[in-house]
Amino acid sequence: MLKTTWTATLAAILTTTIATAAEDPMKALAPIIQDLGSGVRVGVLVEVVPHEIAAYRKDAGLTLPTASSIKTAIMIELFAKFPKALDAPAPGLDEILKDEHPAVAHFDAKQRDEIRAGLKGASVRRIGRVLLGSEDASNIVYNAACNVAIALLGGPDETTAAIHRRDPAFLPIMVRRYMLTDRKVRGDNEATAESLAAVLARLASRTVPNLDPATAEACRTALTTGDDPAIGRRHSKGGSLDTLPITRVASGWYDRDGKAPIVYVVMIAKGDSGAATPEEAGAKMEAAADKIALEIVTFFAKGDAKP
Repeated sequence: MLKTTWTATLAAILTTTIATAAEDPMKALAPIIQDLGSGVRVGVLVEVVPHEIAAYRKDAGLTLPTASSIKTAIMIELFAKFPKALDAPAPGLDEILKDEHPAVAHFDAKQRDEIRAGLKGASVRRIGRVLLGSEDASNIVYNAACNVAIALLGGPDETTAAIHRRDPAFLPIMVRRYMLTDRKVRGDNEATAESLAAVLARLASRTVPNLDPATAEACRTALTTGDDPAIGRRHSKGGSLDTLPITRVASGWYDRDGKAPIVYVVMIAKGDSGAATPEEAGAKMEAAADKIALEIVTFFAKGDAKP
């Protein structure tokens, strides 16, 4: 999974689109999706939380690959397992980082050395921040940190079970493999836009079930943040894969002073890249996911949306 960011230039890119669709920005979404070509699957959920004060849905119950956007749910379970020891070294880390452990065995020798150097003695909190991309690390270490979290939780199956126990709304979320392992051997990591949005909504509204307030706040602050003067403070986690199916996910929420948070999830998957390279197709999909998310979030933030 490649690290992705929501670029500051998107506001400028969207100016014309938003202006032409001020009354109903949803009308602008169809051409954005159509421009991606055939074989594209899209799931979207943007909502003002709690209780969906206003929401836009498009195939929000469709199961799609998550790429790294699933890491938010994984991070919650990691922090929930060690609520009183977030700043202590992760227990058993040295064993997990040994060559033969399934969390790192698929990396080559040079990469494993890089991972050990990057995560040596890491605390639980630091592992959570690295796996979410809010603390700087190489792409290899970024994904290996998530694999360490999965291993600390007992493996992919046990991680999935922990996520499912947290909240029934999280049931479509499936952690089937370690990051950067083959996507077909055990199946892909998948979710619906609806289930990813449920995770984000619980964090945004500080209502994560069975999680104490201090740990919930630690989870909130582990995500990458940025400020948009027109909307609020954005907490985000993207997802990016250029292997088939090519996958891009934009997800997160905006905290707004004196107003309800806005949660957004846009998931896009494409079976092949057509005439373009996978990287070119992925870049186009990423721009589309970000456009769709910002278009609807901006509409809701203006207060034009009705319950």
